[in-house]
Amino acid sequence: MNNSLTRRPAIDPAVADILEGAERKKRLVSMPKSERAKARKEAARHKVGLDLPPDLHETLRQIAGKEQVSVSSLVAFLSQRGVEEYKAGKIDLFDHKRISRCARFEYVLVLGQNDE
Repeated sequence: MNNSLTRRPAIDPAVADILEGAERKKRLVSMPKSERAKARKEAARHKVGLDLPPDLHETLRQIAGKEQVSVSSLVAFLSQRGVEEYKAGKIDLFDHKRISRCARFEYVLVLGQNDE
């Protein structure tokens, strides 16, 4: 019986972060100055992936197209406005909450329900 399993070396996560940072710096130094600035700006961005219903995504794409802005900036703008209204007590999530089947969250929010 051929046992070709190989053991991977265990690296402490802190050491892995340091090594990754060193590699990143090494790549930055080898780039032209203009590309370095662009790479730093890109690294500073906070990217988030969201699960959106297809019809909501399409509506956002249409609005963004009409307003000639990116979908990302539109979602950031609308999200910020929504958070401000929530903090001001103008938005109540109670009527939109349903018990979650996921052990990680107690509730899920049901989209598409209008306040009446």
